[in-house]
Amino acid sequence: MFIDHFTEHAESAVFDRVQRGPSAMSAVEIRVLGGAMARVPADATAFSHRQRRLMVTFGAGYQDQAQAASHETWVADSLAAMRPAVHGVHVSFLSDEGTARVHEAYPADTYERLAVIKRRYDPTNLFHVNQNIAPNGRGDL
Repeated sequence: MFIDHFTEHAESAVFDRVQRGPSAMSAVEIRVLGGAMARVPADATAFSHRQRRLMVTFGAGYQDQAQAASHETWVADSLAAMRPAVHGVHVSFLSDEGTARVHEAYPADTYERLAVIKRRYDPTNLFHVNQNIAPNGRGDL
């Protein structure tokens, strides 16, 4: 997820979540953004959150498949704890989270531009096993 400021709320949420991590392989990554990436116009590419200052990612690694639910819950709860500060997400870090999350990755004008491209080059939505933007622009077939 993208945030603009590492507020006291964000700091508390991160440290609280790290302390509650279900394993030693639970992690939070904070990337400082900006520089050349931020100088590219928002409409030049599909990636349009270039003006954001920070990217925060939660990850949980595990080996025992029986532990999957607790790790997935930890990540979901961590994301929810950060929600008040979030200004979009990076599509490459999404799993199968649904249409609403794909919309968070693209501002409305970018999403519509991608839907127009999809209608032109893949009107039957053959290529849909991804963070799909459907040809109709709604996310469904």
